[in-house]
Amino acid sequence: MKTFATEFIRNVALVGHSGEGKTSLAEAMLYMTKTIDRLGKVDDGSATMDYDDEEIKRKISISMALGYAVRNNVKINILDVPGFFDFEGEMVAALAAADSAIVVTSASGALTVGTEKALDMCLEKRVPAFIFVNAVNKENSDFMSTVDAITAKYNKVVPIELPIMEGGKMTGYVDVFTGEGFTLDGKSASVPAALEAKAEEYKGKLMEMVAETDEELMMKFFEGEAFTAEEIQKGVHAAIDSDSFIPLMAGNATTCTRVDGLMDKIVDLLPSPAKAHKHRAVKDGQTVEIECNSAAPFAAQVFKSVVDPYVGKMLILKVISGKLTSGDTVFNNTAEKPEKVGTIYVLKGKKQEPVDCLEAGDIGALSKLVYTNTNDTLSSPDFKLDFEKIDFPKPVISYAVRAPKDEEKVIQGLIKMQDEDATFKVEKNAETGDVLISGLGEAQLDIMCKRVKNKLGLDITWQEPRVAYRETIRKTAEAEGKHKKQSGGAGQYGDVFIRFEPGAEDGEFEFVDAIVGGAVPRQFIPAVEKGLREAIKKGVLAGYPMVNVKATLYDGKYHPVDSKEIAFITAAKLSYQDACVKAAPCFLEPIMEAKITVPGDCLGDILGDMNKRRGRILGTDSAEGGKQVITVEVPQAEMFRYATDLRSMTQGRGKFSVKFLRYEEVPASANAKIIEDAKKREEEAKK
Repeated sequence: MKTFATEFIRNVALVGHSGEGKTSLAEAMLYMTKTIDRLGKVDDGSATMDYDDEEIKRKISISMALGYAVRNNVKINILDVPGFFDFEGEMVAALAAADSAIVVTSASGALTVGTEKALDMCLEKRVPAFIFVNAVNKENSDFMSTVDAITAKYNKVVPIELPIMEGGKMTGYVDVFTGEGFTLDGKSASVPAALEAKAEEYKGKLMEMVAETDEELMMKFFEGEAFTAEEIQKGVHAAIDSDSFIPLMAGNATTCTRVDGLMDKIVDLLPSPAKAHKHRAVKDGQTVEIECNSAAPFAAQVFKSVVDPYVGKMLILKVISGKLTSGDTVFNNTAEKPEKVGTIYVLKGKKQEPVDCLEAGDIGALSKLVYTNTNDTLSSPDFKLDFEKIDFPKPVISYAVRAPKDEEKVIQGLIKMQDEDATFKVEKNAETGDVLISGLGEAQLDIMCKRVKNKLGLDITWQEPRVAYRETIRKTAEAEGKHKKQSGGAGQYGDVFIRFEPGAEDGEFEFVDAIVGGAVPRQFIPAVEKGLREAIKKGVLAGYPMVNVKATLYDGKYHPVDSKEIAFITAAKLSYQDACVKAAPCFLEPIMEAKITVPGDCLGDILGDMNKRRGRILGTDSAEGGKQVITVEVPQAEMFRYATDLRSMTQGRGKFSVKFLRYEEVPASANAKIIEDAKKREEEAKK
């Protein structure tokens, strides 16, 4: 594989709704440029980019895959991105590395949710976009209705080609710039009358967009002068680079129809890394912008990790400046450690092809680095900087995992999955003891568990996690705690009188020594406090930690021979158990602040649903695109399945984030269920 200079590289992410043909398009691009010699198919599990067992089984992409196609001596790095919403982190990573995106949508006659989300993210992150309307040969496909649905929301979208259809098949296309018709093999063709007016209409919009990129062109436009071919090309490039124009064309990936034309447009219209938006970084404490330039010192960012069964962890990176050569010593600015570069690879699905070096703008992979992970910056040792971190979506759904056998091995297997998906997290909840897996959706968590299960051959189950409840008291109560033990020889004796009441100074636990007259000797008072601090770790209702308790030791008795520290520790615990049962104990639950972003027409449904979840609406704010942001306080116990429910209520258009606020008293009606669940889990733990 030869090395490509920066201006002869295009990095494109294929994004859009699940099942619209992104992987099939990638396969067609690889096949038509002879990168692969056989056209694989998603349905029969032979696609180059879908090689994971779960991908083949489910017939969907679940992880970003890379390949390359060489067209007109330009290397097109293809980042095939899952369209399923649970794997949004893969799209975020791909758009951070790519210099442009191909939004793949089917000719269904509608604007699909995935198309909308992909276009919104491209616009938000200022990644130039291009729309490929796929499957125009499919029965009941409707190209023009699809265009109308997209342009109704995105007026930046203008078709640059219109398909010529005969008998439900695409036989040619109309070039909107020139108004000419062509067959699929490039010969001249007559333009159907039905397309002439549409082509003229879209050409007018294109010329207006070209005019808006330059004052002189705007003057020519108003004076009715025609633009030259050079002016049109320059204006189109400027409009795409400024994110004010999104071209659209049609084709059919599975039959490779107009895929060659799409690649030509990628080469001709979409920016090389040198002309794409610069990458922000922090250098010497200052924010700087780094341009793609092979003559500059080396700097790269890792945007994806893949665990390969044969070579270990593969780190996929984009060289942003300079060049990377096998044998180089580079510096990891995140870990502040040097790394030795071994073999450099370019990827083609699961296959790795070694190359000698990567120029600025190119994408490749390294293995056997010791300290480096996703989001890390590598650079020349004398050019230390840190690229702006990729802002991955935060997990919004968590489940507790169980493994009847070899739980530690299962946990380690799940932890390794974190390397491949930055939105997947594994942690142990110190309070409940649950091992929690967290991510963006149930399908993502299910796939992660199945991967580990298949690899280790061990059973893994998962269930809703325990809520980290607290217990407290609402009244004041006093109790004597008396510990007396006589079993021959030295005995044990400790007797304390303690008053328990709500209102600890620190909100957790406060101990007050109110002993007078030596009723409890000074040397035993720390033992009483120690016993109480141990006791409050388990509440009197269901064993959850007790909080906001003030304990006042006001009287007691001792024995000059038998009183010992352990006796007063035990006596304090007995007093705690007796008094707190009488002090109106109750449960406290974690309250979260949720920010929920939904389309305006879903607002009523979301508010009604939140009321059912015991949520308190704090307010709503308007956001871009007619969306509403709802701020609500809601119990954590009501939010475990919310990611799935919100997706259902908004057809995938809603998103939310949560953060912990405080603890509040649980309604008394829920107490019995909390106690019952605690007993059940305790019994399960004993088995």
